[in-house]
Amino acid sequence: MKSQEKAEIMNLLASNTCKLYRMVGFDELKKTHNLSGGVNKAAVVVLYTIGRDAPEILFVVRKVSENDKWSGQVAFPGGKWEPIDRDLIDTARRELLEETGINLDIDVEVVTLLRETSPSNMPELKVIPFLARVSSKPSIKLSEELSAYFWASVKELERVQALIVLPDSSRKSVLAFRKDEWIIWGMTARILEDALLKITGYGNSSKFF
Repeated sequence: MKSQEKAEIMNLLASNTCKLYRMVGFDELKKTHNLSGGVNKAAVVVLYTIGRDAPEILFVVRKVSENDKWSGQVAFPGGKWEPIDRDLIDTARRELLEETGINLDIDVEVVTLLRETSPSNMPELKVIPFLARVSSKPSIKLSEELSAYFWASVKELERVQALIVLPDSSRKSVLAFRKDEWIIWGMTARILEDALLKITGYGNSSKFF
């Protein structure tokens, strides 16, 4: 992220103008949004906390696997709806607990929704991102599907043009975010851009759609 962008973010965080949304609870979300599950539906959780000098967002890294469409990629905790889930809130709750050990009902303070999106390699899948805030970083216990996790301050995220190697060994140039050695691209980058706009009031989501 460029120094000018960092300065703009910090100015917004210090002012009331960055409050472009209202965080609500699950009960209110159910009243105002259709969160019913289905075969081609999924939920992810964008978890953030207010760090020492800027908000920090939790990312997970998927293990490299031939059977995973998103093998080795940086992602948000989440997954597809299953019949045991009453709705997509249950999906988010179950997946977050399974993948990270975080209890959405106990550890998370408040929540709102981001825009529905779909992965480019599975456009029929409708993904609902939940934006959630925690008062401090909870302990993480990764599932066997994941290889790592990291917290990234919004000041550390740099917008880049990245060359991605796809599962079929082809290469693709994409708009992305970078944090140290990690590249955040595709649907995760689109969700992140939307989350940054909600969290800081700063963003340009048209770059990622």
